[in-house]
Amino acid sequence: MIGSVLILCACLFLSFFFSGTETAFTAASLPLMHEMEKKGNKRAKIVTKVKAKSDRFLGMILFGNNVVNIAATAITTSICITLLGQRWGVFISTFVVSFVILIFCEIMPKTYAIRNPNTIALFVAPVVQLLTFLLAPLVAFVNSVVKNVMAILGLLKHEKLGDSAKTELRGVLNMQTSASIRSEKNMMKSVLDLSEVEVHEVMTYRSKIVSFDVNTEVKTLIEKVLNCPYTRIPLWKERKSKIVGVLNTKLLLRALQARHGDLTNFDVMSVATAPWFIPETTTLLTQLQAYRRRREHFAIVVDEYGETQGIVTLEDILEEIVGDIIDETDNPPEASLNALVQPDGTIMVDGSASIRDLNRNFGWDLPDDQASTIAGLLLYETERIPKKGASYSFYGFTFKVLDKKGNRITKMLITAPEKEAEEQN
Repeated sequence: MIGSVLILCACLFLSFFFSGTETAFTAASLPLMHEMEKKGNKRAKIVTKVKAKSDRFLGMILFGNNVVNIAATAITTSICITLLGQRWGVFISTFVVSFVILIFCEIMPKTYAIRNPNTIALFVAPVVQLLTFLLAPLVAFVNSVVKNVMAILGLLKHEKLGDSAKTELRGVLNMQTSASIRSEKNMMKSVLDLSEVEVHEVMTYRSKIVSFDVNTEVKTLIEKVLNCPYTRIPLWKERKSKIVGVLNTKLLLRALQARHGDLTNFDVMSVATAPWFIPETTTLLTQLQAYRRRREHFAIVVDEYGETQGIVTLEDILEEIVGDIIDETDNPPEASLNALVQPDGTIMVDGSASIRDLNRNFGWDLPDDQASTIAGLLLYETERIPKKGASYSFYGFTFKVLDKKGNRITKMLITAPEKEAEEQN
């Protein structure tokens, strides 16, 4: 009797071990283990290897757990029959074993393991490695039988979820709510979006481009260029949409220095570079790689008809990742965003304000798949050209048209959902 009780205790302990280990290894963070492995942690290396061969690990765990649970049931039944007789012994043993295994060998170890998965996985890693090695032949046989049966039933197909690695990474980032890493979280999400955002969504629109007519009198043109806050200025001929060159102010200064300021027969186009035209559907990731390959920072964005739509620079793409980069020649952040928070909490914005910039700065979630500007979104949703003073509500926001120039919306007043909730209260 004493020997049976000791064996029963050993089986229950092993059941506790197998249940907790299964949960701990399943929930353990693989990225964390990789980082600890790089720092020389041998136990983390074992965990990484075990998780890489999950079929062997699960086979070992399930084999061991079922064996000890069945053994515990048989021993308990034998003890109860000896003490209580055939009828009551079977009944009592069934109740006792079910209760003990459920509470102490399933719920308790798994609850503790799910709260401390990495610590437990590292602690039991050597034991798991040893058991996996010792039970390898039995586990291999069981896995072989399982695979053959699944193949016969047609259950070996793998799920196809597209780019699951990127989706999983997005999910991990969205789960992080700590304010201390909010900036890093936004940058990482922006990096993942580079392959999905097109250049027309971040470009400077044609109406806002600072450019000069190449046929302007040389002295006047040079004065305009030198007084311009930008390093690279597009030059146009006949009409603003016909860009014929890009003038770099550094190259211009070098040329003027070489001529000792003599503007006689000086041709500005002689120091201008050929414009680099790119389609508006180019993704930011593709364009970033092109900038690195060509060692250029400036490109002209054109539509499907070859008409100039705007310009995109390397800084525009970097700002998409890290946020606004303001230097001594730029406008204040509020001006560059084209948005101004009013005393009552509403926000006055230019119609040309980027939806992506507004979402990033105010924590909104307005869609930008059908329009890149806030005015474009209003036109898309209303399917008409709104009148001045008109108000519309969608996505929980209220949009009021404050000013227009022709058919173009120039000023809007936006009331965010939080503000509407406060007013209702």
